[in-house]
Amino acid sequence: MRLELVSVLLCSLAPLTVAEGICPCPTGFVQYQQACYWFSNIAVSFAQARSYCQFFRSHLARITSKEEDDFVRSYAKETGRAPGYWLGATDLITEGTFKWEVGDTLNYTNWHSEEPNDKKTEDCLGYRKIYDYLWNDYSCNGTINFICERKVPRCC
Repeated sequence: MRLELVSVLLCSLAPLTVAEGICPCPTGFVQYQQACYWFSNIAVSFAQARSYCQFFRSHLARITSKEEDDFVRSYAKETGRAPGYWLGATDLITEGTFKWEVGDTLNYTNWHSEEPNDKKTEDCLGYRKIYDYLWNDYSCNGTINFICERKVPRCC
């Protein structure tokens, strides 16, 4: 009963402190529109990056528009500065056809002019610093940093 009362009180105060019932992103995440992004400071394989993101109740970032890509790339350039970052797409199912891990086709892309270079051992998508953080296909077993994404949480 007490927990319910506390919950009701907190939810009744939320509109006074949070616009439209939207909570801020979790600590360490940065917000852009309706998404929160976390930029890792460690380099791991694609599979390990996916596991880290799942631990944070998120997924590897899915970049679906130029505006989103501009924001994420800009943030990576200004604050991350890693040699590369995993994003959440692969061509592991069909060689040469990259899809987001949820199976969606990439309707927006921002490949470097020499990428994807169709090497059969490079099946996972990431940003590459030497390409000004344009898209690059990497070997999934290689180790680079990663970006997790989750929806902005709702309050109450």
